[in-house]
Amino acid sequence: MTGHLPIPEMLGRKDTAHGQWTIDTCAPVRGLPMTNIIDKKMIVPTDPAETERHIRAHEMVHAKVSPAEDFQKWIIRGVATETALRAVEEFRVNLLLKKAGFDPEKYLLDGSERHAGEQLSERGDWAGCVYTTVGFSSCASLKEFLTGVRRNNREWGATLLAISKKVGKELEKSYKAGRLGSTEIDQRTQLAPLGFAEVERIAEMIDRIANPPQPEPEEEQPEQAGEEGKAGEEAGAKKEEGKAGAPKKAPVDKDALKNMQPAKSHGRGSVPQWGELKVRKLPLTRHAKGGLGRKRKATDMGRSPRRIGNMLTDPQKRIFDSTKRGNGGVVIIDGSGSMSLKTEDIVRIVDTAHGATVAVYSADGENKKDNLLILAEKGKMVSSLPDRNGGNGVDAPALRWAINQKQHKNAPVIFITDGAVHGLRDGYNDLLAMDCINLVLKHKVTVANDVNQGVKVLEEIKAGRKPTKWYPRLWRQTYRELTGTELR
Repeated sequence: MTGHLPIPEMLGRKDTAHGQWTIDTCAPVRGLPMTNIIDKKMIVPTDPAETERHIRAHEMVHAKVSPAEDFQKWIIRGVATETALRAVEEFRVNLLLKKAGFDPEKYLLDGSERHAGEQLSERGDWAGCVYTTVGFSSCASLKEFLTGVRRNNREWGATLLAISKKVGKELEKSYKAGRLGSTEIDQRTQLAPLGFAEVERIAEMIDRIANPPQPEPEEEQPEQAGEEGKAGEEAGAKKEEGKAGAPKKAPVDKDALKNMQPAKSHGRGSVPQWGELKVRKLPLTRHAKGGLGRKRKATDMGRSPRRIGNMLTDPQKRIFDSTKRGNGGVVIIDGSGSMSLKTEDIVRIVDTAHGATVAVYSADGENKKDNLLILAEKGKMVSSLPDRNGGNGVDAPALRWAINQKQHKNAPVIFITDGAVHGLRDGYNDLLAMDCINLVLKHKVTVANDVNQGVKVLEEIKAGRKPTKWYPRLWRQTYRELTGTELR
């Protein structure tokens, strides 16, 4: 093998053992250079030209700071998507490369970036544009990629550049604090390298930017008949036609982008983490009648005309209500000490949530005991309750479990909590709180702050009414600080 070869054996790090590396060659084309820290294999171009030299240096930085065996553990945590983690990691590696005296903003590109920008913007793939922008940042690829984006959408190009600058500032802060390139092991969680914790918290913000919340669809309205309705439809069609050639707005406004922040770093050696969920079904010996989630909808047949207004507005004259009994509802209860729940409180919730799956969770500091107890399921419920552990520790895993228990897509999920969520042996943490908040928003979970409000929510759902939205004060504060908007 001839040419200029990297020597990864000279690198030292605190979370992996030293050993002999295998070096293979490739062309300087995106996707071909590769570093496998676990198997100690590197594939790089070996020509002496500057682009090839920078690619070798880029892969050497990966060999020095990127996760090895633990990378899958970071993904499984679910704080950020794998796509976001990889994109921010590329940015981190390029920044560290620049700090080492190289010039990736001049030499790192392969010529395919402009076409990629044109394709993604033409398809209207906002998430793809965001992730690619972050991954191309701090190297020459970014300028070419954004040039391609601007050919179809100048506004997107400007916003994507602002996103790149925002992430760059956050990485610079971590670099100055001495955290960005750390390969230490978190002695508490045994996760490594610690520098990747900075990548994770920034990647969580990138996921929010790439996938902004969508407005809730408007409730179905009766069709409008007559000439007036047709005229309105035609006017709407013309209006949409006129918009066809206009530039599309970026899904995230640049002003809103300024207010968005990643979760705060809690310092070297601190990686917030949920405990492992341990589920146990208690003996279900009592019968529970009924079903949770009864729905009412308009129909043209019935006895009591509850929707008499539809006689004038609905062509099908659906003036009656039909009621469909729901099944598959789930109630998940935060059983930590801050909730101050008594046994009779939980029994009251179980009694109210007829036919639903009901569970309570709480973990101790060591997490050796079962931490999620199933209290009711499939029309059966417990007759007595055991003692609980008293801590939090598994809030988001318990909520994910509850969401997965739904019998059908529209089954309601009620989360009874005060919002003081945290991992094992941790205090309240913004990153973990956002995990719970994102689950609640994505799956339309109804949150109640105590037993009384929980019972009220259950009664509203059983009556076919939509419960009032409520979010804990701590969550609203976290969401405001990280997103720049109110939690609604």
